[in-house]
Amino acid sequence: MQYVKRNYFLFIAGTCFFLLSENIKGQIKELSPDEFLMAIFQYHPVVKQAHLLSDNAKQELRLTRGFFDPKIELMYDDKFFKDKFYYSHWLSQLKIPVWIGDLKVGYERNKGAFLSPERDTDKGNGLGFMGISVPIGQGLIIDQRRATLLQAKIFQDIAETEKIKILNKILFSAQKDYWNWYFLYHQREKLDSAMLLAKFRYRAVVQSVLQGDAAPIDTVEALITLQKREIDLQNAIIDYQNASIILSGYLWDKHGNPLEINESIIPLLSPNLDFSPESLETLFEMAQKNHPELQKLRFKNAQLLVERKLSVENLKPVANVNYNLLTTTPPHTGMDGTYFSQNYKFGFDVSVPIFLRKERSKLQLTNLKIQQNNLEIQSTTRNIQNEISTTYNELLNLRNILNLQRIMIENHRKLVSAEIQKWLNGESSLFYVNVREGKLIEEQIKYYDLQHKLAKAYYTLLYAAGNIAESILNK
Repeated sequence: MQYVKRNYFLFIAGTCFFLLSENIKGQIKELSPDEFLMAIFQYHPVVKQAHLLSDNAKQELRLTRGFFDPKIELMYDDKFFKDKFYYSHWLSQLKIPVWIGDLKVGYERNKGAFLSPERDTDKGNGLGFMGISVPIGQGLIIDQRRATLLQAKIFQDIAETEKIKILNKILFSAQKDYWNWYFLYHQREKLDSAMLLAKFRYRAVVQSVLQGDAAPIDTVEALITLQKREIDLQNAIIDYQNASIILSGYLWDKHGNPLEINESIIPLLSPNLDFSPESLETLFEMAQKNHPELQKLRFKNAQLLVERKLSVENLKPVANVNYNLLTTTPPHTGMDGTYFSQNYKFGFDVSVPIFLRKERSKLQLTNLKIQQNNLEIQSTTRNIQNEISTTYNELLNLRNILNLQRIMIENHRKLVSAEIQKWLNGESSLFYVNVREGKLIEEQIKYYDLQHKLAKAYYTLLYAAGNIAESILNK
């Protein structure tokens, strides 16, 4: 009789251990969500690739600024035929593109017996010149090179928003996988505890049957429960292992080598899930200001406005004025008013298409692109607001459900304890104990699932507002 009582005592002690605590672990290290994300920020190849977008945009801007680089030009042409010297042409000049037109300064020397008179350069002594070429029609307000430079500056902003978009996407994906890993870890641990308890109970029931204090059918009931929990545990172990593999895909060292999450690394056991989201109005304002999709569309609109300005400019006739001040080398007279009026080259050119069909079509196409982009901004804004609203409501609902779930688990603990006491008093059966206990395990696992869903909803809300990367970096 003392042996039986000792079995019952062990039975109750094992049950209480299951109800009140987790399995004792060895040497483990908790990986917090913030530590996980910072590791991604430092070494993940996609993050490094995103940072290259900024470098690419800088080089694109540098490329367009090359249109305004000064240029040195040299030209020499000499003709000698049948013992006759016909001519030689020498031209060296420095061209300096400016915001409107071009400045140039240079030296020209032409000589020879068959030299055209208009190419005479002070009887072969050479002429220096300094001049300017200015558009007074098409190109006065803006031209292709200025438009390209302005668009390249805007492209820098687009590259930054694209970088934030990529960072938001990978961090959001990482957060979802982390919290799924968190849930599957606790599911495995809870099922492992339940399986150990079922094994302990089975042995206790077998001993009780051998002592004649329990019905033999109870061993079948206890064995079925043990087998079911072993199956559930095996499935949970596989799910957790796969989740660990997925999470390992985000981790790299500083040398670019992939890292793996082993059994010594576990998720945070007691995370702070007291998420307090901003008001809907604040989230809407945040999205309007920071969301990369909206910013990208706005910058695209700015590029289209530059393109439209250029299209309007191209409707004007081409009219360029060229003026070069000429001087002998070295100058023979002072540069007074008379000198400027007697030593120069001046000219202009004008051209205009008769129908302007290409220019007008280009303008209309640009206007259509602007309209399409504005409509896309409206649609995207509405979709983002709807996603924020629905996720916000889901988050508030999950917080309430989580609190109710916590209370429900405590009530299930009481029912399990009461059912065990009834069974020990001969007023119940092991079947009902297992049913009560199985329901408690189910609700405990559901509690961790709700925590997982709550965290996912919170980061979905930040992602919907386009602010997940900034919110994590500011922690």
